Amino acid sequence: MVAMVLVVGAPHDPQPALSHGTVILLWLVKTLVWIGLVFWVLNRSYTSKVPSSVLERLQWASLTPLIIDFYLLDIKTYLIFLPGVSFIPTLVETAGISLYILYLILLWTLYWWILNRKGLTGVPLLEDLKSRLRLILPFLILYLTLTILGDLIVTIPSHRFQELLNKPFGELIFSFFCLSLMLVFMPPVIRMIWGCVPFPKGPLRSLVENFLKRTNVDFKEILIWPLSGSRSCTAAVLGLVPGFRYILFTPCLVKHLLPQEIEAVLSHEVAHLCHRHLLWYIFFLVTFTLVAYRLFAPLETWLLSSDLSLEILIQLQYWPKALISFLVIFPTGILLVLYFRFLMGYFMRNFERQADLYVFETQGHPWNLINALEKVGILAQNIRNQPNWHHFSIAERVNFLTEVARRPIVKEKYLKKLMVSKGLFIGIAGLLIIMPSLMPTQSWENAAENNLTQLYFEKLTSNKEQRPELYIIIGQILAQKREYAKAIEIYQQALDSAPDDPDILNNIAWIYATADDSEFRKPEEALMFASRAANLKPAGYILDTLAESLFINGYIEKAIAIEKEAIKKDPSNTDYYQAQLERFKKPDDD
Repeated sequence: MVAMVLVVGAPHDPQPALSHGTVILLWLVKTLVWIGLVFWVLNRSYTSKVPSSVLERLQWASLTPLIIDFYLLDIKTYLIFLPGVSFIPTLVETAGISLYILYLILLWTLYWWILNRKGLTGVPLLEDLKSRLRLILPFLILYLTLTILGDLIVTIPSHRFQELLNKPFGELIFSFFCLSLMLVFMPPVIRMIWGCVPFPKGPLRSLVENFLKRTNVDFKEILIWPLSGSRSCTAAVLGLVPGFRYILFTPCLVKHLLPQEIEAVLSHEVAHLCHRHLLWYIFFLVTFTLVAYRLFAPLETWLLSSDLSLEILIQLQYWPKALISFLVIFPTGILLVLYFRFLMGYFMRNFERQADLYVFETQGHPWNLINALEKVGILAQNIRNQPNWHHFSIAERVNFLTEVARRPIVKEKYLKKLMVSKGLFIGIAGLLIIMPSLMPTQSWENAAENNLTQLYFEKLTSNKEQRPELYIIIGQILAQKREYAKAIEIYQQALDSAPDDPDILNNIAWIYATADDSEFRKPEEALMFASRAANLKPAGYILDTLAESLFINGYIEKAIAIEKEAIKKDPSNTDYYQAQLERFKKPDDD
């Protein structure tokens, strides 16, 4: 997720700053340096055994070369020229994530090489890489499918459909459709990608089927999940919809655990369904999206409304665009980590503990599950005490189950604590969602507009930018705020660089013709500027300004004729022009 945010938020220029050869050379040098650093860290970190926590930290560190690619080498500028990007923009993100996966493959290869050199793995390299890629491939396919679908939907040539899609109701319908697609079709896709095969018939399968019947769990199939390596001992329930739900066991689990221990592990997996943990994970995802959607605009406005933000923005305009983009996107990455890794990680750990407790209901005691956990800890390279962000360590799980067996009241206290945690989350999330309705957003918007006006003004006056469109934007903002002196000053500066720009001439004429301040109501100047603009660009809105200028100078018939010409040039605004005509004709009627 963080890698995707980095790729999406990266800037790009109309044309590459460096040649293709230079970029390729720099990329190769950077990648070789990265490989050397990873090898050095892995080699220094491992003695006789390889803690997987080192690999996890290096997977996070693999974001570093991706940042260099997109924020220093400007890779995105080259990717936007890929064939088909104009039709399917997601191809840029696909290429970016492919780069990140390449860095992970390089890391996993070095990791396997060191393990193999120390005699800690007997799995061939290709099989190991295939197994790791299989784990993440379904989620990449899901993301790409949904984003490409979104790209294709916006190309449907129906104005009414696009209007509906852009409304909150349309967005809700599309989101519901995507969620349904994920729940129904992803489990079979994952089964296929992971290479799962049916659990062989026999006493053990019968035991699993009977247990699922006793606990009223519907399923489509019981599968063997061929994770790479003989030490991958785990089980899983895949799918929320009963007709698309699979029960998974790895060969290691089937081989080394006793039937009653397998039943205890299955009890843990079934508990996730009984307690609707998957629905909670969907709820967490939807809540994050809603809170971000509701708070992003108000927070952005609030930041822009402060004087400190104005000073920062004025200074940032002199910084490289890539650095600014990274500083903008960095808080989003931090927010993702804090929410999903820590807040959601807290609930994931406790949901796993709640699932462990279900064994008291199915078997009446925890000893089979404890034995299963101890075996898994030994088989998986003695990970008994290794902490995990989404699981308590095996030692912590065993100690908790033992404590509950000794003092049943511990279970009740724990479940009450978990319920309170859920209630707090729902309450705080609800408050954050309704908070924008209680904020003084209008005053923030006014202050933010003033600050942006000041920022544009600073950019124009200090940098001497020769871009008429910037002058027009700032002049329009100032005119709307009735700061006519500043607006005229900006437009005069614009005329120095573009003396024949019809839009600048037109905007000056409109101020002189319509200003509600008598100091800036100058009919003769208005007619002069409007005439020049109309000669250069006889568009409807410019002819309307000319008609207004003629009207205030007393040339009523000419004003009416020009306004009728504006209708011919711009029939889409006929209602406005007709209202102008009625106003021009009123003096004659009187």
